[in-house]
Amino acid sequence: MKTARFLAWISIRLEFICRFIEARDCDFHAVLLWRSLVAQNADSHTPDLARQLGRLGNQLSNLNRHEESLRATEESITLYRSLVEKNPVSYTPDLARQLENLGIWLLKLNRHEESLRVTEEPITLYRSLVKKDPASYTPDLARQLGNLGIRLSNLNRHEESLGVTEDSITLYRSLVEKNPTSFTPDLACQLGSLGSRLSNLNRYEESLGATEDSITLYQSLVEKNSASYTPYLAQQLGNLGRLSNLNQHEESLGATEDSITLYRSLVEKNPAPYTPDLVLQLGNLGIQLSDMNRHEESFEITLEFFLLYEALVIKNPALYSSK
Repeated sequence: MKTARFLAWISIRLEFICRFIEARDCDFHAVLLWRSLVAQNADSHTPDLARQLGRLGNQLSNLNRHEESLRATEESITLYRSLVEKNPVSYTPDLARQLENLGIWLLKLNRHEESLRVTEEPITLYRSLVKKDPASYTPDLARQLGNLGIRLSNLNRHEESLGVTEDSITLYRSLVEKNPTSFTPDLACQLGSLGSRLSNLNRYEESLGATEDSITLYQSLVEKNSASYTPYLAQQLGNLGRLSNLNQHEESLGATEDSITLYRSLVEKNPAPYTPDLVLQLGNLGIQLSDMNRHEESFEITLEFFLLYEALVIKNPALYSSK
């Protein structure tokens, strides 16, 4: 038992420094040890095995081994369901979190309908937990409502997606009032999502307002922690390009240019994750300039777009050549 706990402790430290393969190996061996202990005393050690299987699912997902991650998480859920039957107070939160993870793994496998069904169950569980202990579980409910909005949007159920996103925002606003440091990033994220949901429904004026609110929050966050929040600010400034739908071309152009400026700074430090975003915004800028009959500037930007895009295709043809 001490060895299994020690392996779990080591795994957490390895994951923290992004040594995912070694962390996975520790979790795998810990699972084997807990299985042997459960065979001897199921009542005492089933919670440990359920928790360790959940951790193994996380490590496998970190390594993009999503099918294996799915299996480990499903076994963890099966064990937690049996534990909830005997002791719901102690184990319902664990069951909800593993169901939340399962929804994410299914999404990564593009199994959207299944992901949606799985995402709805922990919301029911979190609602029951919030009734008993709102301080502890309101953040979980707000997060999962946001996740549900994503799942519904992926299935083009835009009205429903809008409703649950608004519910998530309502909860996050209440949380920000009590603890702005912890929850302002989540509120900014959901406001950005709200802008996307409204845009999907052609409600562009409202979409503009939500996106601007998100940008305002991210600007305040960037002032305190630019490394963490500049990518999100750049993304929302790019989304502000929706202004073109309202024939506010100059404002749209300015937002896109600001987004590009931020993405250029991010690419200088870390080109791999941010070059695709820079390419996307350069393409948008080229179109906007062309629509404003600024064809020479559009040509220069579009040329840069094609050069960068060609480099992406060379590095990863499977991902980019079909786009």
